[in-house]
Amino acid sequence: MVLSKILNTNVYYKTAWFMEKKTVSFCTLGCRYNRGESAEIALERERAGYKSAKSGESADVVVVNTCAVTAKSTAKSRNAIRNAKEENPLARLVATGCYSEISPIDVASVDGVDLVVGNADKFRIGEILNEGCDANSIIKKSQHPDVLDIHPFTRMERRTNAYLNVQSGCDEHCSFCLVRIARGRSRSANAFKVVNQVKRLVESGIKEVVLSGINLGDYRSDTGENLVELIWKILNKTSVERVRLSSINPNDVTDDLIKLLGCEERLCRHLHIPLQSGSDQILGKMKRPYNSSRFKNIVEQLVERVPGIGIGADVMVGFPYESEVDYAQTLDLLKSLPIMMLHVFVYSRRNGTEAATLNQLPPKHVAKKRSAELKKLSIEKRSDFCQNLVGQKMQVLVENIRNSDGGLKGFTDNYVSIVFDGGDDLHNKIVPIRLIRERKGKLFGTLEP
Repeated sequence: MVLSKILNTNVYYKTAWFMEKKTVSFCTLGCRYNRGESAEIALERERAGYKSAKSGESADVVVVNTCAVTAKSTAKSRNAIRNAKEENPLARLVATGCYSEISPIDVASVDGVDLVVGNADKFRIGEILNEGCDANSIIKKSQHPDVLDIHPFTRMERRTNAYLNVQSGCDEHCSFCLVRIARGRSRSANAFKVVNQVKRLVESGIKEVVLSGINLGDYRSDTGENLVELIWKILNKTSVERVRLSSINPNDVTDDLIKLLGCEERLCRHLHIPLQSGSDQILGKMKRPYNSSRFKNIVEQLVERVPGIGIGADVMVGFPYESEVDYAQTLDLLKSLPIMMLHVFVYSRRNGTEAATLNQLPPKHVAKKRSAELKKLSIEKRSDFCQNLVGQKMQVLVENIRNSDGGLKGFTDNYVSIVFDGGDDLHNKIVPIRLIRERKGKLFGTLEP
């Protein structure tokens, strides 16, 4: 179907229809930020009169919150849309998220899609469904507000922690990244509203709040608070038992943040810091605002000043012009650093980015080999980190779902998965666990009195 365009909208209808207030289910792909938004969309949907479909029940509306960070992500999004339609053949299918924002016509062409909603309007899905449409298709484009809205959701399905999005958008210009296009300019939530939302989550039983952002370290409240000041407010004005940070860029790991991590027990000793490359030449082509020495210094400071901290990193291989020397510099840097795990990506050319115009990509088989080597290194580092924890007693937040073997599972504050035996009464509690053995990067323990 060829879509007609109506200016000043960001919503695509393929058919004209009006929905009664019925059941809705969600499928969320991609990052923690998307998961947080799905919880916020669910709140808005309930306000519009819709209710969640029960487990195993066919839904009348299915919302697929898509991702577009890599070509693989868009392929997964398309497959998720098709699978959702197969599982709910009579449902109205709504696609939203970054893939829907960047390539709405491509998304609308997927069989089964009834409605495509861009990021700026995703919190109006219930309202849009209720309004219906008499045109064959509509395209809307709304402007993002100057201050990020806080939607007062109080639960994330079957989770003991909650992702709270306090910042969105990005003003940086990394040459490989579509996020700035998909999410718009950087903007932050009001600090007072963030604190109140944490209070709501605590009252609903949430033990851990994960502060999330597209560029979290760029948080700046309209009342002047930066990220460290926001964390202080949350810790001082709420009783939340744990605060965890999502991914944060190297230059935003400030001395004040390191001090706070080292002295405040309720702030989890865990950071995920994107590296992307250990080659300064490649970092320059990526337009990343730091060099390898800066990254190395940050990691070493964290390990020295925050004992037991778990540090993860993103790393990309196969970027244009990445030579054997460039890759060797990346590998050597990562081997030398006390990082506990790596998220490894093969570069994916994304139309609309500056890097898409660059040539001289390493051969696919070379990039694949480099990726496999770094993934192996990640497994080794994870195992080493966990082995060093054996014998210690640590506090574990117990999840609401058991593992495939029937054991309880949960995470330490430094983001290590723990498996142990216990009753269902321990769900959603933070309990002391003695760590007794490590196997394949997972720790097993026993409940301490």
